Amino acid sequence: MKVLVTGGSGFIGSHTVDSLISLGLEVVVVDKKAPLYPNPKARYYQMDINDFSFESVFKENAIDKIIHLAAQPSVSFSNQNPEEDAQNNILASIRVIELAKKYQIQKLVVSSSAALYANPQYFPVDERHPTCCLSPYAISKHTMEEYVKWSGLKYIIFRYANVYGPRQDSTGEAGVIAIFTDAISHNKPIYIHGDGNQTRDFVYVQDVADANCKAVLSEVSGETINISSQTEITINQVARTIISAAAGYTGSVVHSASRLGDIYKSILSNQKAKQLLGFENKTNFARGIQETVKFFERKK
Repeated sequence: MKVLVTGGSGFIGSHTVDSLISLGLEVVVVDKKAPLYPNPKARYYQMDINDFSFESVFKENAIDKIIHLAAQPSVSFSNQNPEEDAQNNILASIRVIELAKKYQIQKLVVSSSAALYANPQYFPVDERHPTCCLSPYAISKHTMEEYVKWSGLKYIIFRYANVYGPRQDSTGEAGVIAIFTDAISHNKPIYIHGDGNQTRDFVYVQDVADANCKAVLSEVSGETINISSQTEITINQVARTIISAAAGYTGSVVHSASRLGDIYKSILSNQKAKQLLGFENKTNFARGIQETVKFFERKK
């Protein structure tokens, strides 16, 4: 089996590429950026999937299945640049879908977001929960989902919770764990918006990569599935856990004003993923933080 991974040079993508190869699959990667963590057994194309040249990847490789991870990931960027957000999250996804149809791809696995569950009405939030889009980013992800469903392709749509772990970028719209860990590794203060009692559902990146592999290999299709830990952790707990895992930190924790639009509580049900795909949270939060801290310490 040969799998195309768009966005395969990124955080989740690079882990997914490694996992696919460890299972004996052939992997082709398309990404705008050069790989920071290249796998020598993968074939890399540095290009934009919006470009017409993207089709050459299909002509040169007998692609069987696609994991579509390439996206514009920033909520704040989407607020200021909705047109570019739509270009990268909607139109680029349509291009992937149309080429998948043209070249008779067997299955399409795509990454969506828990951002579609803004203003949650009950917990844990399952896939039947009404969607609510409070940003162009959420709108573009929801629109992408609808195009996938319309395509006629076999598909799985994953709605990721807050993914964290080694290789995550600590700049831009990075996850809070990457930002905190990078600050601690340089002995800088940790800044927490609000009282820090707001909660998130953190899922380790290797567990997400494993889910992507299960989706590719499974006969399951036509499903929208949460990928999460189904565990509620406060931002204050995140800071304490990272500080405990890092040796010699002498910095401080600083609280600032809450950010407008931030969800206060988030926890996603992962029961559907367990039932349909045999998904497991193999890495608990404490262990995941230890691995993340080690990674940032090596980066210094």
